[in-house]
Amino acid sequence: MRIRVNFEGPEDICYLGHVDFTRTIGRGLRRTSLPLRFTEGFNSRVKVEMGFPLSVGMIGEDEFFDFYLSEDVEIDKIKALLDTVFDGIINVKRINEIPDNLPPVTSLPAILAHFIYAELKEPLSEEALEKKLSAILEMPNIVVLRKKKEANVKKDVRPFIKDIKLLEINNTNNTSVVFLFSSHFTSAGSIKIDEIEDILNEYGIPVDFDYIVRKKTVVRYKGKYVSPFDLE
Repeated sequence: MRIRVNFEGPEDICYLGHVDFTRTIGRGLRRTSLPLRFTEGFNSRVKVEMGFPLSVGMIGEDEFFDFYLSEDVEIDKIKALLDTVFDGIINVKRINEIPDNLPPVTSLPAILAHFIYAELKEPLSEEALEKKLSAILEMPNIVVLRKKKEANVKKDVRPFIKDIKLLEINNTNNTSVVFLFSSHFTSAGSIKIDEIEDILNEYGIPVDFDYIVRKKTVVRYKGKYVSPFDLE
């Protein structure tokens, strides 16, 4: 029995790294007393498949993980146990049994949508901001430097930028803004949030990100983009 969990993580846990958060999920599942399946090998662990990792400090409102049971248990009972052990850690929105042969969420191409709350270092009008954002989206290539061990490697991240638009601007001071940023996650890679911040600054939008909320996750499966929760 394979269970997919759709959850949101409160601000209190957003500074946990992905590895530590995965361990937290595994420990929580152990406390449920459910008939869990474990990985094979000397250091066996609860068999958990996490969704797309969140950057440290990022809040997730549409996140996923899968775990496996060695025997069938009623969905309502599983949900009640998860609510109890993860109280104050994550908010379990919904769960569902899915086929064992479905691919892991992170093996599928995805679109991840974020709200970016930020402060401009100098006032810009709404018109000027939208013009600069359009110019960035029209660029065929955007190359960043990524550190790989002891060397810096050039990476064209333009294929991973789906869209970025201005959602809101504080008309009093023209410095508090909210962007909607959508990114592609593919087998070729993805873009990091801090790279988006660097790109905006480099191309004429002097900005500091305050915090980021990942609002929506969809994956491409059988030719369509759907929620990971709706795969079958």
